[in-house]
Amino acid sequence: MENLPPSMLHKILSTVATTSLRDFGSARIAFPGFNEVGREDHFYRSANLIYLNDWVHEVGSVRTFRLKCYRSGNPEAIYLRGMYEFFILHLLDEGREKIHLAGERGCELAQFVDGMLNLAFSVDRRGIVHNYPAFTRQHVYKMFQIICSWQLSGHWDYEKPGMFLSEAERIDPNVPCDCWCSQIDPPEFEVSLSGSRSRWKCDRCLWNCAAWDFCDEIHLTARAWPIED
Repeated sequence: MENLPPSMLHKILSTVATTSLRDFGSARIAFPGFNEVGREDHFYRSANLIYLNDWVHEVGSVRTFRLKCYRSGNPEAIYLRGMYEFFILHLLDEGREKIHLAGERGCELAQFVDGMLNLAFSVDRRGIVHNYPAFTRQHVYKMFQIICSWQLSGHWDYEKPGMFLSEAERIDPNVPCDCWCSQIDPPEFEVSLSGSRSRWKCDRCLWNCAAWDFCDEIHLTARAWPIED
């Protein structure tokens, strides 16, 4: 362990912290190298919080750790705070501002959510969205796998913001039924990251369906954020 570079110690300690903050504290006590890395602001700025376990017996430690990461400018902490403000507190402008900021600072999930929110809020009176984000299809499939994973989804104890809900309800998920791409014969298929096959859609149908699915799923990934002193 003493021969490992600081970058490797940082990676190991970050993985430990994501799994259990109690083990994170024990690791810092047991090995001076971990303790030195764990004191650096850089560690808290780059710690992985998206998959941080919220163990009931570690509530106090989780709160302290999240706030320290947020105050250090951690992009994932800023994103989680933004999601909390947008979907739970219904502070739409403040929440979107933080989500956008987290994306600018390199949080991939925040970049996706920011782009998809812009897409969802571009729906016209026909139920069609317009502001297509610059994501590849494979990237969209990858991010939906993350959003729908059991680690992030399943938070049901709050209501969607009314403004967001009204926009989401206007999106028409049935656009592909009347589109030329559904009439291709023989049909063309594309393979998702999970290996499943689905019928190929043109860009208009792809983004309309993606916007509808996003609005149906994304609020389930928001979670409570500790109230600061």
